[in-house]
Amino acid sequence: MRVKVLKKSKGYLKIEVDGEGHTFSHLLQEALLSDKTVDWAGYDIEHPLFSRPTVTVRMKGEGSPEKAMERAATKIHQDSDEFTQKFNGSIKGV
Repeated sequence: MRVKVLKKSKGYLKIEVDGEGHTFSHLLQEALLSDKTVDWAGYDIEHPLFSRPTVTVRMKGEGSPEKAMERAATKIHQDSDEFTQKFNGSIKGV
């Protein structure tokens, strides 16, 4: 995965995430939208044959889009760890 900043301004960030698709992009979008400081978040994949989605986030007020991305990544990581623990616990008795 490679992340490239396409546009950055006060309260706005647009990045390209090379090597990812709808699955990761949607997960990131949902994590961003769960952040109360985020006004709008979305992603777009221009062509289905190229895995380079663009993810855009716009903040409410004076919030930092970079910090919102960090919080979203942390949330995804924590949710994945929780799922792994619960899954491993559920298959031990099988």
